[in-house]
Amino acid sequence: MVIAWTLATNPSDNYLECNGQVVDSTKYPKLYALMHNTPDYRGVFLRGLGGNSASLGITQGDAIRNITGTMGGSSSDRAGLWDYGTGVFYQFNQGKRAVKPDEQWYSYVSQGMGFDASRVVPVANENRPINKAVRYFIKAK
Repeated sequence: MVIAWTLATNPSDNYLECNGQVVDSTKYPKLYALMHNTPDYRGVFLRGLGGNSASLGITQGDAIRNITGTMGGSSSDRAGLWDYGTGVFYQFNQGKRAVKPDEQWYSYVSQGMGFDASRVVPVANENRPINKAVRYFIKAK
């Protein structure tokens, strides 16, 4: 049996932390018969089997939700300006420019499109669900 423990102190000597440690065969012979090391659950989320989970005991890689948006514009002049962006795309101006194609001067605003996932989903330096930290212990005796 594995328990989630919310305290910094260990529950008792009857439990071993699930940190990949070696199981002492003389102190915990029944657990040692099942496994020689405790599972290492540090820094991973445990998920119930079924639905979109991986098979039992398999580590499933991370993933994010699909991120979408559209962008478009017109090319009615020689600059080809972007008119809009939705979702993760946004329009920005880079300033006015002047060009001389075919010996005629044209003035236009240089525009671009940006991509920013934070416009659609929460962002961080990792992918993660809402969470609280716990320590996992396995019953050894």
